[in-house]
Amino acid sequence: MLLKTTSRFDRRLKNFVKSHPELRGKTLELIDRIVSSPFHPLNKTHMLSGTLKGVWASDINYHYRILFLLSDDAVKLVNVGSHDEVY
Repeated sequence: MLLKTTSRFDRRLKNFVKSHPELRGKTLELIDRIVSSPFHPLNKTHMLSGTLKGVWASDINYHYRILFLLSDDAVKLVNVGSHDEVY
């Protein structure tokens, strides 16, 4: 699949990694897994509802998530951060 991001996601990812250097490796591994296999069991991928209907989320760990959109040939990363920040 093709990986796409938004400029907002790029800024948020840069700030997230700067604020949480211990999660850098785990975050980059998750992004790689999402691109290669969005529904891999380790991703804990789940669809959101309500105002974020159509958006998917995967867990970096218990507190932090990555939100993304799926199409037939691409994954578009849209947000990263804590549960409260991204929802």
